[in-house]
Amino acid sequence: MRVWLYLGIAVCLAGIGAVLHGAMPSSRDARIVQSANPEDGKVIGGVFVSDYFNLSYRLSDELTEGLAGPPPSQSGYYVLGTWTPKRDFAGTVLVVAQDMFFAPDSSDDVKNVVAEFRHVMSTVDGMTIDREPAPVSVGGHPGYRIDFSGVGLFRSTFAIEIRCHVVTFNLTTRDPELLASLARSLDNLDSVRKETSDPVPECVRDYATENVVHRVEPHGVSTKPVSVPVRMIVAADGSVKHVHVIRASAAQRQNIEDAVRQWKFKSYVKEGHPVEVETGMVFNLKPATM
Repeated sequence: MRVWLYLGIAVCLAGIGAVLHGAMPSSRDARIVQSANPEDGKVIGGVFVSDYFNLSYRLSDELTEGLAGPPPSQSGYYVLGTWTPKRDFAGTVLVVAQDMFFAPDSSDDVKNVVAEFRHVMSTVDGMTIDREPAPVSVGGHPGYRIDFSGVGLFRSTFAIEIRCHVVTFNLTTRDPELLASLARSLDNLDSVRKETSDPVPECVRDYATENVVHRVEPHGVSTKPVSVPVRMIVAADGSVKHVHVIRASAAQRQNIEDAVRQWKFKSYVKEGHPVEVETGMVFNLKPATM
């Protein structure tokens, strides 16, 4: 069961209201992508910008940010943003992401994720599938859309894949016409970086576990065994360029970062040339010895 996707819908039900109006590309440096993390998105001058996912859109003047989401989960589930209206409560927009490297029921196919979600929602009493899963494009990314309704609310979920994350846009309203307007507004999602000579790293599952040539183990900092999910970007020469410890204590985070930055990998080769790669692995830390 894909709990992370269902949680997105549950949060939408907690409040009503939001309208997105158009995107505004940013002139941000392409090199920011190398140090950005999924949870780093923010609203700047009325525009939501996610450097990691290379997405941006301008918010309506009628919108205000909702409550901040929780920290990333152990399975790499992120709340990227929530928006609600300043006045009338008519609908909500919730944007979330799930790291597919660490999802409980991992799949490489967004279509399968949405199909499973459709099956689960169809078994909920009082819920009706209004639009079967169908291919769509969101911000230039291929994905799938499903619409469903129940208990006086109308909902759409759009799911796309970016950098081995499934990013979902969850829209909930009391008015089907407003739902259609919200859905159309997603056509205006845009890229943060229009042109770049610094491309996004290749996304490769399990590369870190199979291609390490030099490894330094992090020290355990815990009273009991703990599993820590970590993403990393490996440079073309095999050195570690960026480490993202998704969920851990401050001491565990520092120890893992210090250790992994000393790792060396085999170069990832694409079309005969070494290129950067983004991958992930789970560190199973043991309690610190006395």
